[in-house]
Amino acid sequence: MQDIKSSLGKIGVNTKKAIERFMGDEEMYLQYVHHFPDDPTMNSLVDAVDKKDYEAAEKAVHALKGIVSSLDFIPLADATVDMLEELRDGNVETALKEYENVKKQYKIACDVINTWRRENG
Repeated sequence: MQDIKSSLGKIGVNTKKAIERFMGDEEMYLQYVHHFPDDPTMNSLVDAVDKKDYEAAEKAVHALKGIVSSLDFIPLADATVDMLEELRDGNVETALKEYENVKKQYKIACDVINTWRRENG
């Protein structure tokens, strides 16, 4: 278990703070982390952006922001906040640039989690 916490820490996740948010239940927190790559919210965001449905994209990135903020995935949370603000301000072109960072940070987080999942069954 220390393994994943250390790996997450290296990508800017504050696991200590997140576990506190989970009322000190480390096992529950790690279950949520384990299942994060399976959550459909990012797929909803990708689909909305692909369809140029920026209202749906705003809803999806807002939902993703909530999830990653709860898990304290700070770089990804920051990226979602930036994209959300641009969408809310009607700055679609800038929001799409921020979307690239959301995808990048999402991939970094999922790569760490998926490596952990492969190594630990």
